[in-house]
Amino acid sequence: MLRRATLRASLGQQRRLASSIQLVECPRDAMQGLPNFIATEDKIRYINKLLEVGFHTIDFGSFVSAPAVPQMRDTADVLKGLDLKNTKSELLVIVCNEKGALDAVQHDEIKYLGFPLSISEEFQKRNTRRDIASAFELLKRLNEISTAHGKQLVVYISMAFGNPYNEPYSPEIVADFVQKVADMNIGIISLADTVGCGTSEDIKTVVSTVVQKHPGISIGAHLHSGSASATEKIASVISAGCRRIDGAIGGMGGCPFAKSALIGNVPTESIIAQCQMDHIDLGLDMHKFVEAQAIKHELFGVAVSEMILQCYLGDNVAFESLCRTHFEDADHNADGLLTRDEFESSVKRVVDELGENEPSPERIDQIWKMSLRDSGAKGMDFEEYCNLAREKILKRMSSEPE
Repeated sequence: MLRRATLRASLGQQRRLASSIQLVECPRDAMQGLPNFIATEDKIRYINKLLEVGFHTIDFGSFVSAPAVPQMRDTADVLKGLDLKNTKSELLVIVCNEKGALDAVQHDEIKYLGFPLSISEEFQKRNTRRDIASAFELLKRLNEISTAHGKQLVVYISMAFGNPYNEPYSPEIVADFVQKVADMNIGIISLADTVGCGTSEDIKTVVSTVVQKHPGISIGAHLHSGSASATEKIASVISAGCRRIDGAIGGMGGCPFAKSALIGNVPTESIIAQCQMDHIDLGLDMHKFVEAQAIKHELFGVAVSEMILQCYLGDNVAFESLCRTHFEDADHNADGLLTRDEFESSVKRVVDELGENEPSPERIDQIWKMSLRDSGAKGMDFEEYCNLAREKILKRMSSEPE
């Protein structure tokens, strides 16, 4: 009887989780740091597909300075092209000043305005060109504007799990910021790990403390992380009581105003996988999700981090599909074989994306020869390429030496 009662309680908790977890997809964060401008019609096509998936919210754009974030200069035009007739997703934009907020509230389609607040003076100045004190003053005004126009303000507190700028940091500082925002009657606060420096233990401690202290506020998590540690961080925020989680397909993204290297968002795939493990039904149309992934790969290519992610998740079909796209990008002759030079270019692309040191030509030559089944072959075929990629990723994941 006790075991049955425990099971009923567990199932009841899972149903409550399923109805309360809000998954926020962030194509804005995914795209904003890309060096090449993504055509407006391509953004519209991608976001329209995301609107079919069933996410709670789509963070699709920003009303900010065009010179500062040129990728988002067409947000108003993108909005005009979105098909919102049959979607359950709400729209969110980022604003950094009063002008941006006044522009955003003119659009009935937008429900949420997001504002980036930071416990770091350095990052606040980088991100919004103002110090923390003036950021709080602006926040009051943005809340007034949002409320007057029937919008909801979402405050992102960046550096919530660590400060990379050698400034004072503690969970108590985070709690103080949250309290100040809560005192303004702002109902959604998202704790952000902008540069991915928080550990899963730190994240769980901070989130659980804030959730327990502010039960009437929707506490979210906007995390950036490498693929391997993303799952642990997601599990930490869910177990700590967070019910609003941001992600980006393939782990794309990163803040261009943080450190020099962009640390991607936690992959939406990892959030979905963790929720499945926890028996949490997010209510997504996974067929539409796969279609969105395909458009993402078409427009933005396949990141090495995505291949690492699928290898980590053990999805061989998805891994081989991503690997084939990567292979075909390197196969400039389109003959199904990589030449030695094409292989070297592919290796250099991978290590550059991962921020690692480029191997010597001798080391590349050694890897090339070891990977070929036939030493007399004219080139490396897809199977050899895929096997090599899987072997290197597994070694990387297990921290085994080369």
